[in-house]
Amino acid sequence: MAKELIYKELTFKLRRCIMDVYNHLGPGLKEETYKRALIKEFRDNKIPFVREKIVQVKYKDEIIDEYRIDLIAFDKIILELKAVIEIHPAYEAQLLSYLKVSGLALGLLVNFGSDKLYIKRMVNSHLGEIKDAD
Repeated sequence: MAKELIYKELTFKLRRCIMDVYNHLGPGLKEETYKRALIKEFRDNKIPFVREKIVQVKYKDEIIDEYRIDLIAFDKIILELKAVIEIHPAYEAQLLSYLKVSGLALGLLVNFGSDKLYIKRMVNSHLGEIKDAD
């Protein structure tokens, strides 16, 4: 039996916004430009989000670092945005690290920078079973 995708309906809404931004702007702009356009799409579509949320990294109960996450939608899904020619494996590792330190279950790695829109869905393997409550 195939596993259901978590947050399927929510990610469908996010992907639609991402595609609208890419189809309208195309490749070649700065990451910040795409982030601002995506924020406008989220607002227009009444998608709740937080921009550049800071998450702390703890080691043995001490805060040792912090990361700034591009966007979190629906309080559940991280969006890590890029505007580069090619996706490097380090970007996937970055998103997986954000998922781990935030405790969130799902992230989307999005690249607006190439001739083809890139969206990769990544699940936090450090969590147990995730209940989908779209």
